Amino acid sequence: MAYDRYVAICKPLEYHSIMTPHRVGRIEKLYCFTWDLVKLSCVDTIVNNLYGYWSFFFHTFQFLLLITSYVQITRICIKSQTERSKFMETCLPHLFTYGTFTISLSFDLVAARLNSDTSLQALRNSLSIMYLIVPPILNPLIYGLKLKQLRKIVWRRFNSKITALK
Repeated sequence: MAYDRYVAICKPLEYHSIMTPHRVGRIEKLYCFTWDLVKLSCVDTIVNNLYGYWSFFFHTFQFLLLITSYVQITRICIKSQTERSKFMETCLPHLFTYGTFTISLSFDLVAARLNSDTSLQALRNSLSIMYLIVPPILNPLIYGLKLKQLRKIVWRRFNSKITALK
């Protein structure tokens, strides 16, 4: 990614001839990643490794705590229809967003630490930016459709499009 920025700034007229599709396909990351910088350092990286492991275990504990609390919430909310609908409106979008973030970030961290081969590069790149793209796209839909007025407008337009197609 740094090379792409270098070419864009220092050689803007030659950018398209330098950054060919073949060369872009070899870019490992779509954004800067701390572990790549740590690997290039000339000093001992024990502190960085310890911080990385501590951070991983902390977030794993946080994830398990969150899942445990949502299991308890789900048990309580299943008992009645109104509580179930409230759960679907509030907790389910949060679980989806957090799950997307956790899966993509975990995959990205594991792939970076294990120095995986380039055969999965497209998957790594798509998962590495998934948590940056998916929640902002879905949040307006998820939280906007809670409003009854907006839901009625969307439903009317959807129904009118369906009837126009028939």
